Amino acid sequence: MTRIEDPQRVELHHSDGSTSPLLIVEADRRDERRPAILVLPGIAVGARYYLPLARALAAEGLDVAITELRGQGESTYRIGRRSGPAGYHESAAEDVPLALDAMEQRFGRRPVVLLGHSMGAQIGVYHLARHDPRVAGLVAVAAQSPFHRGFPGSLGVKLRAASVVLPLLGWVSGHVPGQVFGARSKIPADRIRDWSRLAATGIMQPARADVDYPAGLARVTVPALAVVIADDPLAPASAARNLLAMLPAARTTLEVEPEALGHNTWARRPAEVVARVLAWIGRELVDVTPGGDDDEEADAGRIRT
Repeated sequence: MTRIEDPQRVELHHSDGSTSPLLIVEADRRDERRPAILVLPGIAVGARYYLPLARALAAEGLDVAITELRGQGESTYRIGRRSGPAGYHESAAEDVPLALDAMEQRFGRRPVVLLGHSMGAQIGVYHLARHDPRVAGLVAVAAQSPFHRGFPGSLGVKLRAASVVLPLLGWVSGHVPGQVFGARSKIPADRIRDWSRLAATGIMQPARADVDYPAGLARVTVPALAVVIADDPLAPASAARNLLAMLPAARTTLEVEPEALGHNTWARRPAEVVARVLAWIGRELVDVTPGGDDDEEADAGRIRT
C-alpha cells in the first residue's frame, strides 16, 4: 500500500538488466532560481535513508531526487562473482546520467547540483570529470578522498592495509561484507576495487574507464562545497580537502559543521546541513548576497580553498 508520505518513484533500468528506484520529492513551493538536487548515497546506505534530507530541501523550494546505487537498498542488482560490473565508472558514466535523464523528464531542462554523501560524493566527482552540462555544482557532505595519507595516525595505516586486503576478499567471494564499513549489506567487488585504488594512490582512474578522469577533473570549473561534520573520523577535514583538490580549476569551499551530527545520521537530522547548502547555492549559483549584521557570524567555519 502506498503511504501518503511516500516519495514519487521512477524505475531506472541499467545496462545489466537490473533496476533501481529514483525517489522524487518535489518542492512544496518551487523556487525557480534554484537548481534541483540529486542525492548520491554513501556506501551501503539505501536511498530511503535520505528522505528527511530531501523533504527538508523541498520545504525550501528545491526539487530533489535520490538515486539508489546498484546493489544497495531496493536495487535489484545481484551481487556476486558473476554479476555485471558495478564500479565507480559504471555509476559515473551510466547510473548518474540515467537519474539526470529521469529528472529532466520530470522537471524539465534545469541545472542540477549533485549532493553526495561519503562515497556518493566520490562518485559525484567522477561524474564531474565527464562534463555533463546539466550539472551546475557539487556538494559533498561527510565526504572524503579515501587516500590513506589524508587520515591521521593508525586510521591511515588501516586504510592502506585495507586497500590491499579488501580487493582480494572481493575477488574470492564476489563481494565485501558491509560490516567492514559499518553496514549490513554486501558491497560489489568492483566498487571496492575502485575504492581501494583511491585509498592506495589518491588517483581517480577507475577500472574500465572510457575517459581520462584525472584530465577531465583538471578542467572542471563548476563550484563545489564540502561540509565536514565535527568529530567524524571517517571524513576528517584533511580527507575532504583531498577530495576538493581533485578539482584544481573549480571554486571550492570547505565548511566545518561544529555539531557532531554523525557520519550518517546528519541525513536524519539535516537542518544544519540544509542551511549551509542553501547559503552556498545563494552565493555560488543564484548570485544572492546575504545581507544584514549576521554576515560575519555566517562566515564562521567557512574556508575558501
